Amino acid sequence: MARIIATSDLHLGITTEEELRALAERIAAEQPDLTVLAGDIGEGLANVRDCLRLFEHLPGQVAVLMGNHDLWKHGLDSQDLWDRLLPEAVRDAGMIWLEDATWRRDGLAVVGSMAWYDYTAVDPIVPPHTAEWFAEYKAQYNPDAYLINWKWTDLEMARMLGDALVERMRALEDDPDVAAVLVVTHVPMYRVQMFYKPGDLRWGTGSAYFGNMTLGERLLPMRKLRHVISGHTHIGREGVVERPDQPPLPVWVIPSDYHTPVYLTVESGDLLA
Repeated sequence: MARIIATSDLHLGITTEEELRALAERIAAEQPDLTVLAGDIGEGLANVRDCLRLFEHLPGQVAVLMGNHDLWKHGLDSQDLWDRLLPEAVRDAGMIWLEDATWRRDGLAVVGSMAWYDYTAVDPIVPPHTAEWFAEYKAQYNPDAYLINWKWTDLEMARMLGDALVERMRALEDDPDVAAVLVVTHVPMYRVQMFYKPGDLRWGTGSAYFGNMTLGERLLPMRKLRHVISGHTHIGREGVVERPDQPPLPVWVIPSDYHTPVYLTVESGDLLA
């Protein structure tokens, strides 16, 4: 049986090296077969590289996803960070770039994606707005608007990453050697993963930049999908998503926050049962 650990929102440069080294020591004591660092690794490329070094000696393998903070330009170019610099940093550390790879062990597959928000996680109490409205007013709610300078719109990036993840999931659905799949994302994909403040329209509107419900719906029919773990919000959540003709889907958000990084542990036996 395999032990998989997922952590996220490490934010080296805000969270200290000492705090993250202590997290790495706690994870190492668990003797994981795979550790997934699920995005928002560091504030700036140098911190991303330094953060990866703190985890490169863990038992087992380490797989990495990026988050929106990792794409903040900090004097560089978000396009170059995504296309070249961040994948190189991960591979230079001897880790798996999980955006285009699949980890397998004894019938279990682990896949992942940064996933990107497509405004569908907005709180239902918020009056309807168009995608163009959310793009136009994004800077009032999320600094990604002026700190990420790649060529894609949010909807284009969300669709591109979603298509790639769905394609990998379909391949696993057809693979007779795979019995169960764990999906790890940076951005949550199910409403039960979201945290809303009752009656708070500003918070509810800002939630548009924190989830991708469209991708979640696309994955739900996948019969081998067993669990979903996400990050990004810093607010721990645990719940289930009902599925027609299939068992409910357990989903989590890792409650990692600035200065208080944590992890979740999943045993493959629970997924393969």
